[in-house]
Amino acid sequence: MKIVDVQAIAVSIPQDRKFAGPSKGFDTESDGHVLVKVLTDEGIVGLGEAWRLTPRAVAAFIVEALKPRLLGADPTRIEALWRKMYQATFRYGRKGMVLNAISGVEIALWDILGKSCGLPVYKLLGGACWEGIRAYASLPPYENPADAAADAAELAGQGYHMVKLHQRDLESVRQTRRAVGEATQITLDVNGCWTPKEALAMARRLEEWDVRWLEEPINPMDDYDGLRFVRERCNLLVAAGENEYAHYGFKALIEKQAADLLQPDIIKSGGLLCCRKILAMAEAANLQVIPHSFYYGPGVAATAHFVMANPLSDEMEINATPLAHDFMVPALRPVAGRLAVSDKPGLGIELDEDVIAHHRLDR
Repeated sequence: MKIVDVQAIAVSIPQDRKFAGPSKGFDTESDGHVLVKVLTDEGIVGLGEAWRLTPRAVAAFIVEALKPRLLGADPTRIEALWRKMYQATFRYGRKGMVLNAISGVEIALWDILGKSCGLPVYKLLGGACWEGIRAYASLPPYENPADAAADAAELAGQGYHMVKLHQRDLESVRQTRRAVGEATQITLDVNGCWTPKEALAMARRLEEWDVRWLEEPINPMDDYDGLRFVRERCNLLVAAGENEYAHYGFKALIEKQAADLLQPDIIKSGGLLCCRKILAMAEAANLQVIPHSFYYGPGVAATAHFVMANPLSDEMEINATPLAHDFMVPALRPVAGRLAVSDKPGLGIELDEDVIAHHRLDR
């Protein structure tokens, strides 16, 4: 079997948001998506997804920089092809968009491998560690605390065991705790906005409201000495890794003892192989691994397969804001806070070509 084509499709599908987005702070840019197709001479098509920021640029990089290095290759040689892509593109950067693009292609290769073997990807990763997955609801940023609390309460009522806030104020946490009650867990992701001392002061105040973890509190995010400063002085778990890349980057994060919980992103950090290597390092260091997953396409499916074979946690993040139109079949949206993983070969998903055609950015 050989690769005969690699396609990358940039699309934009709006979210179906109840409340207006924030006018300041940070933008989740969740309307953009980059879908990857790897075609073979045997008719098997692998589906993948690359992290979505500047979707046209990511799609162009896949086609112009990665495709020529993959044509004619055996798609089941995933380790060798990953190294070929990574080593051939290091001049473009060893993190960021380069790893996002490689991740999208790598996931598609796993889909091909599973389809060619007749096995779901999670079985190729070591087999199921869980009967199913507990999804937690990840909310967008809101203009005011009342809106955050209202959505969190609605999601808790749908059966989610935990909600993640992307707020940067204590009042949002207070109102959310009161809205969801004591049975629902709360976590807080501030996407790197404080100095170490500011983060420590906030962490100590958050303890009162039973926040499970504080995610990426330090600016810059790769100030691992600052993260360790906070981690050693507060009672909250400190989480990080969403914006770290490959097992090489996580090695530094682990050695600095900067986090209690690692959050590699399957479609950002390098793909399933990288995340399995990160998982092994985390297990050896007695750290938790709960992957970041704030998207809607094949990346969700790949993350679910990773979690099924992750002995350290049965949890994964779900972007709780629905899209105006789902483009993946099945859409893999949780039911009563739980997510089922298909036993179909590969990732077990298809794309809705009509929706994609309507929302393509190059149409």
